Order: sequence, then C-alpha cells, then structure tokens
Amino acid sequence: MIFTELTDSEYQTYIEKGEESAFFQMIENKDNRELEDGQTVRLLGVKDDAGEVIAACLFTLKSTGLGQYFYYSNRGPVLDYHNHELVRFYFQELTRYLRKNNCSYVKVDPNWIYKKYDKDVNEKTDYPAQDELIKILEEEGYVHQGFTRGYSKTSQARWMSVLDVGGYDDVKALVKTFDSQRKRNIKKAQKYGVKVRFLEVDELDKFMKLYLATSERQGFFTHPDPLKYFTHFKMTYKDKLLIPLAYIELDEYIENLSKEHADLKKRHEQQNAKENKNDKTINKIREMEKQISKIEEDLEEAREIQKVEGNTLDLAAGIYFETPYELVYNSGASTSKYPQFVGPYMMHLEMMKYCIDNGIDRYNFYGVSGDFSEEGEDYGVYRFKRGFNAEIEELVGDFVKVIKPLPYNVYKVKAKLSQIISK
Repeated sequence: MIFTELTDSEYQTYIEKGEESAFFQMIENKDNRELEDGQTVRLLGVKDDAGEVIAACLFTLKSTGLGQYFYYSNRGPVLDYHNHELVRFYFQELTRYLRKNNCSYVKVDPNWIYKKYDKDVNEKTDYPAQDELIKILEEEGYVHQGFTRGYSKTSQARWMSVLDVGGYDDVKALVKTFDSQRKRNIKKAQKYGVKVRFLEVDELDKFMKLYLATSERQGFFTHPDPLKYFTHFKMTYKDKLLIPLAYIELDEYIENLSKEHADLKKRHEQQNAKENKNDKTINKIREMEKQISKIEEDLEEAREIQKVEGNTLDLAAGIYFETPYELVYNSGASTSKYPQFVGPYMMHLEMMKYCIDNGIDRYNFYGVSGDFSEEGEDYGVYRFKRGFNAEIEELVGDFVKVIKPLPYNVYKVKAKLSQIISK
C-alpha cells in the first residue's frame, strides 16, 4: 500500500463507488471550499499494490500562523473502517505526511458508526460497539473528544436519525410502516393538494424566506451569510443538491373544496327529502351537516389566505445532498402561519419516493442531539423522525492530534489573547 495525494478524478472515482461517504467528502466540496473563501484543499488517499484507490479523504487547511496549518477533515477519511489494518496504516502515513507539510494540528470526525439503535434508542445487539476504532486512533496519538451529546457550533452532529428505504418497491408500502400520526398527516397533505417541486439556484430566496423565519422561531444556529452559503453549495454540487419546495395552489384547493361542498349539499338534500327517515338516515344527515359546515369554514379561510398571500402558498422546503451512499436531509424550513396544510410531510414523502425511484437505500434525516429524554432540547424533532420509523446511529466522534507542539501552542496563546482583546 502507498499513501499519496490523489488527483480530482482518482478521488471522485473512488467516492462514487458508494463507500460510506458523507456529502462533505464528495469531490464537489473541494470546489465549494475553494469558492466559499479560498480555502486550500488536499485529497489524501491510499492505493493498493495494484494502484487502486482504497481510501480517500478531503482535508481543508486553515492558517495558524508561522507558516503552519490546521488540517480538518469533515466526515473523513472514507474507507472500509472494518479493515483495521487499513485504518491504522492510513493514520500512521497521514502523520508522516502532515509533519512534512506544515501541519500544526489535525482534526477528523469520521463518518464511522460507533453504535446502532432502534427507533426507541435500544442498542442493537447485532452491531457491536466499534471500540477498537477508537483504540486504534488513540494509539496513533489522536485524542478522542468524547461521547458528546447536544449541538455545537464547532463540531458536526454525532447522532444521526436514519430511515432504511431499501427493499421497498413503492412509497405506499413504506408509508404502512409509519405511525398513525405520520399516516394521518400525509393523507391530509394529499387531500389539500400539496405539491412538491425542485428549486433552482435563482429561486433560493423562496427557501431562505422559510429558513430564516424557522431559524428565528426555533433559535438554531445559522451561517453568518446563509444565502451565500447555500448558493455556493448549489453552484458546486449542482444536481447532487436538491431543494424541494412544498406548496399549495389556493385556486385549485378552493375549486376542489367547492366541488366537494356541492356534492355534499346535493347528497344532503337527497337524504333530507326522504319521507320516512330512520335513525341511521338522521345520523347521516347530521354528519353531512357537520362536514358541510367544516368545508364552508375551510373555504372562507382559504379565500382570506389567498387575499393576503396570493395564489401560491409556500409551506416547506429543504436542502438535500445526494451521494452514492444516501440522501441527506441537511436543512429544513417551514411556515408557522399555516401548519394546517402539513407541508413538511408531503416534502418528506416525495423525497422518500425519490430514494426508492433512484435506488438509494438510506434516507438520512441527519442530526439529533443524542438527548432522547422528554426534557431534551430537540425531543420533538426526535419524535417526529421516530414516527417515520427512523432508527438512530451514533458516530465515533471527533479526534484531534497535535503534530507540532510549539507552533500549536503559539497559535492557542494568540487565539486566547484575541478573545480577551475582543471582549
């Protein structure tokens, strides 16, 4: 085996094989990093004796001063992590490379599953904890940053909520596995006529309107310039970044309600015209009257909304990354003004259908905090994803290794002084 820098094409060919690669490790992220703020990127891999790439990793470099750099791999390296000999070889050779290439310290957070749990967070016995991986990295001088829970501005989410959609021929069969609330809300969205289409880069303002409102409402962390951030992703990932928008056409909705109202009124009149009404008929008439009253309320509400919002009402949107390994629901947003149309449910349903139609087995709802108690900061989010039958995967977490102690210590002192001065 040989450790080496990879060309873009070598790297891409390996990643496209479908090894358990996160979207941050796709070749498109090289262009994204370079476009976003001119970051330097290194593609570092391993080739076997036949010259085939068997491991790869995308690193970004950040200057720490004194001609040294902080190397960071977001969800890398990508390799068969069950091959412990390869894992050890990669990190031993990486250290040699970093010492020669001006690295002060390095951080990795591999996309390697440490433990698996069912939807109720019971640990799966058929997947043993990958403690040996942590042991290998620690023996190679990496400091494990712990089995963290919660969200951080400096680390990626360590807990994933993932739905296995493999083995389903159509989305209807998949829906049967959802809980009653998910099924009910999907039926509601379908009845309302909620539609889904994909946004192009010049339509990102539609996503941003929902995203910023959701961020303000829920208080989650956003990039300082989210429009620029997501625009760069779309420009570089192209059709591998999907932006579904769930929306409703109010004129169509009103027309359908009006037809339903007219049909009910006609049937009500027919039942009411009967001379000898038994209890069953009387109860049917009363139930129809309730339904007619409800439709009339819905019609009035829809017409009022149409006056304020116009004909097209945007309900929910998301940022999805498609990789050979999975479809990742990276960011989501929805309106709080019109929750009755349950737009997010139709978005998720359509994207799950996209997975089935395109042979993608994993629908990754992405991060949860890891605190699954009712007091957890995102307990509602966990329950929402659990309702789709999504299970939990715990990743191994972050690892940091100091390569050159003196430059690293100077950098840390300067960083602390900068913090003190800025206060």
